[in-house]
Amino acid sequence: MLFSPQIRLKPLAQFCHRLAMATNAGIQDRKIWTDEAERGSRSERAVAATIRDSLAAGNSITDALRNTGEFYPPLFRQMIEVGEISGRLGEIYKRLARHYDRVLASRRAFMQRLAWPIMQLGMALIVIGVLIWILGMLPANKTSAGVQVDTLGWGLIGTPGLIIYCNILIIIGIACFFLYESLRRSLAWTRRIQQSLVRIPILGGAFKTLALAKFTWALQLVLDTPMDIRKALVLALNATGNDYFARHGADIAQRIERGQSVTQSLAATGVFPSDLLNSIAVGEESGQLVETMQREAVNYEEKSGTALSVIAQFAGYLIWLLVASFIVVMIVRMYMSYIDTIKSFT
Repeated sequence: MLFSPQIRLKPLAQFCHRLAMATNAGIQDRKIWTDEAERGSRSERAVAATIRDSLAAGNSITDALRNTGEFYPPLFRQMIEVGEISGRLGEIYKRLARHYDRVLASRRAFMQRLAWPIMQLGMALIVIGVLIWILGMLPANKTSAGVQVDTLGWGLIGTPGLIIYCNILIIIGIACFFLYESLRRSLAWTRRIQQSLVRIPILGGAFKTLALAKFTWALQLVLDTPMDIRKALVLALNATGNDYFARHGADIAQRIERGQSVTQSLAATGVFPSDLLNSIAVGEESGQLVETMQREAVNYEEKSGTALSVIAQFAGYLIWLLVASFIVVMIVRMYMSYIDTIKSFT
């Protein structure tokens, strides 16, 4: 659900670090969650309190997490279950903390690259708003009857026009926020958007690289646990956050159940690059799939830096094109208004 509470990435990473430290220090789970019920935001405290009460009733952490809905991401919930079964809960917390730290660092690097284009767009929007207001105040922009002339041709003049303009920007901002939240939560209606993005030339390759970086990291995280390989692959595919890969989870699990290898099952989807499949094949044949995925995770983490640069550069060009289009349209509108004014005196 779009409006259901969900923990943010930064608090989640910090949360996993605290759980790892407390668990490895030998503190009881009930005490850990009791302490967590007094930290963080209101929703974080409420969910932690729910888990604390469930533990007090004699339930496991896995059972308690089932009562929290989608507040914690699927990877977190599944890995906690694996940690409890294997008795390696402290190590699982630590691995999750490193995983979310890496994702957070990638997101931060992307926003830093995008900061200047966004600032340019903001300044352009402010200039347009100021121009709309000023044009309505200038005497030269009025007819002899006192009627304001629509110089920009947008029907936005003076203070009333500025109010309408600001309302339009607010509506667009709200729409962008809903789109971002829907993509972040991977709502069903956004799946076609995710699949379409990876088919864009150059840009699509960058999105695939980012998704594969998450896939390889998540897979090496779960392969070194007692989790069933079918479940591990589905979980790693869902961790990509991209339906281009995640939609093949059920098919891959069925192929492995029929006796196919991991390499054959992944290759049958047609969405994985040959170099990654070759590495996985060697890992399977040598019995070192965990080590292979650890190397591939490091490899794709390095590639993800370049992918982020490509996406940020593309977004920057798109924003610059939008700003340039605004400026050109304004100049043309003002020039045509000036020509019409001259003609009216001839």
